Amino acid sequence: MLAAVAIGTLVAVARTAQGPAVEQATIQNPGYRLRSIWFRGLAVVAVIGFLLSLPAFPYYTRSQLASSQHYPVTALQFAFAMPAVLPIDTPIVLDVTATDVNHGVGIYDPDGRIVAQVQAMPGYTNSLSLMLKKPGQYVVLCLEYCGIAHHLMRAGFEVR
Repeated sequence: MLAAVAIGTLVAVARTAQGPAVEQATIQNPGYRLRSIWFRGLAVVAVIGFLLSLPAFPYYTRSQLASSQHYPVTALQFAFAMPAVLPIDTPIVLDVTATDVNHGVGIYDPDGRIVAQVQAMPGYTNSLSLMLKKPGQYVVLCLEYCGIAHHLMRAGFEVR
């Protein structure tokens, strides 16, 4: 049934496309002009969208980072060493590293939504700046396969 509809549509389009031959330039030039207008319109929409979303950019300024509290987070097979309590509505920086292999640190809010993620690598410290706005128990999961017990690698902390 669907094939019959598709074939019928193709035949109808082919019948309406019949007519005298037209020079390519008469079709090509308006097509390029329309494409140029379309591209410029999309560029304007993209720039406006970028400018409107700039205030909601999730990264802090240098002065905010300098005044933020830093908390160490260490990932190791198959656990996280991190503080048990973090402050609410306060700019903080998690200094994340690993002792053995690469790990992915995913932080989930009390509703189960991911709020931040960062890579934990041996010999390197990643600084994850964030502000936790919802009180409650947060869950931390490893997001990168790190070994046989990767699925058990979980931790948590309370935000208050």
